[in-house]
Amino acid sequence: MWKSHQMKMHAVRIALMSILWMSALGGRTLVRIPQQPSAAGTTQMARQLLLERIDAIAENSQCRNEFAREEIDLETLRSIVRQTRFYDAAGIEGDLRFSAVVGKPASPDQTLRTLALQVDADAFVLGYVDGGRYIRTHRVVLGLGYFEQREPQGALRPSTLEEKQALLLHEILHIALGKGDDYLDKRELCPLRLLSFCPRPLNARGSAGDPSRLAE
Repeated sequence: MWKSHQMKMHAVRIALMSILWMSALGGRTLVRIPQQPSAAGTTQMARQLLLERIDAIAENSQCRNEFAREEIDLETLRSIVRQTRFYDAAGIEGDLRFSAVVGKPASPDQTLRTLALQVDADAFVLGYVDGGRYIRTHRVVLGLGYFEQREPQGALRPSTLEEKQALLLHEILHIALGKGDDYLDKRELCPLRLLSFCPRPLNARGSAGDPSRLAE
């Protein structure tokens, strides 16, 4: 499953660059954003899962050392998690348009739901081209594959906690390192491998935890 996910994610940057190339013409001009649905619920849920997992990593010496060997700073990850917003492309947030979420003009200015269908990925970081460079934002779109996974027999099942956390961590690593899947694959930074050293978080059932940890 994860190998398939990596192949899908490899196409995300190319697809977004193609879809959103016209956003580069807007330079650094900000877009006046109309009132839009809030992503607060999805963001809080995703941040909670990530922060719980990062806490579990920090508390386990073997897991913490593995991240340190890969030069991944856990406090930096925490900071990025608190700065990142997450959007459910299948829910009401899917009606949000790229320009409203990123604050950059785009042509065509597509909805998150449309982008999620086009990039064929379980989740992806929104980005745009500026001056010939691909810029990754702190905005992550969650597709249907985040919530459900297809079994080999074809039936759908709810994604497990580990799958959700690994997928979220994968996107955060993209933002933290500013790199695509080729770079992560070369360094063998598959979250499933990294998390194999780590126990499940103690509050895995999704307790509310400390709300102050989720603040922007």
